Amino acid sequence: MKTQIVALMALVAILVLPPVLYAQETDPVSVVNAWHDALNGYDVDTALSYLADSAVVTIVPPLAGGSGVYSGREEIRGLYEGFVAANFSCALSDCQVEGETVTCIDTYTDDGLKAMGVDFIQGEWVAAVREGKIQSYTYTIKEESLAKFPPAPETLAETGGALPGYALVSALGSLAVAGGLGLLWLRRRSFLRR
Repeated sequence: MKTQIVALMALVAILVLPPVLYAQETDPVSVVNAWHDALNGYDVDTALSYLADSAVVTIVPPLAGGSGVYSGREEIRGLYEGFVAANFSCALSDCQVEGETVTCIDTYTDDGLKAMGVDFIQGEWVAAVREGKIQSYTYTIKEESLAKFPPAPETLAETGGALPGYALVSALGSLAVAGGLGLLWLRRRSFLRR
C-alpha cells in the first residue's frame, strides 16, 4: 500500500510541477528579476540567457558615437561587458507589470560616474517579455539625472553652446563599451593562440 501511495504522489508531482515551474520561469517579473540578478552579479552569460536571440536594447539618449540601439546577443554582450569593466551596479524599483510589459525605475552607478561626482543616475526601464525571454528593453535617462553632470568646459562649434549633460553620459558609456569590446577582443585573441 505504501508503494502505491508513493507512486501516486510521484505521478502527481510529475504532472503538476512542470507547468508550475514553467509558469514561474515565464512570468515577466521572474524573468526580469533573474536577468537583473545575473547582470548585477557580473554573470554576463547568464544575463544574456534571459534575452531572446534577436533581443534589442535601446538607451536614450544614445551613447556617444552610436545609435543607442544594440541588436542581438553579441552586441548586447559588448554593452554588458562595458558595464562590468566600469564596475557598475543597478537597482530596479517600483516595477509595474501590464501583460508582457514590465516598467521599472532603474538606478545606475559606476566608477566613472562617481569619479565625475555623480552618485547615480535614474531612468525609466521598460521591457517586453514573451515566452520566458526579454525581447527588448529601453532605458530612458531622466532629465533630473542628466542635470547632475557638471557643465562641460568645452563648447561645440556647430551649436555655439556647452556640451549637454548627456554627452558626458554618452562619453562614459562609450568608454565602458570600448573597454568591454577590447576585453572581448583580447579574450578571443588569447583563445585562438591556445
